[in-house]
Amino acid sequence: MAYAALGACFGPFLGVSLSLVAIKYMEVGIAATIIALVPVLVIPVVIVVYGERVSLRAIFGALLALAGVALLYR
Repeated sequence: MAYAALGACFGPFLGVSLSLVAIKYMEVGIAATIIALVPVLVIPVVIVVYGERVSLRAIFGALLALAGVALLYR
């Protein structure tokens, strides 16, 4: 329960804080694209750590979301 509490406090706090710092010091489009990389970067972790099978549809969806963010800020 302590790990869940720490994760709930520090995860969103650090994530939002660091994303705001990124937006302050770089262009918004680049920062948003890097922030949108999270689903793509989580897929290998799910495969290696948890041993789950990830469908091609899930991989395509994550890449499509990343491409959409990149196109919005282009």
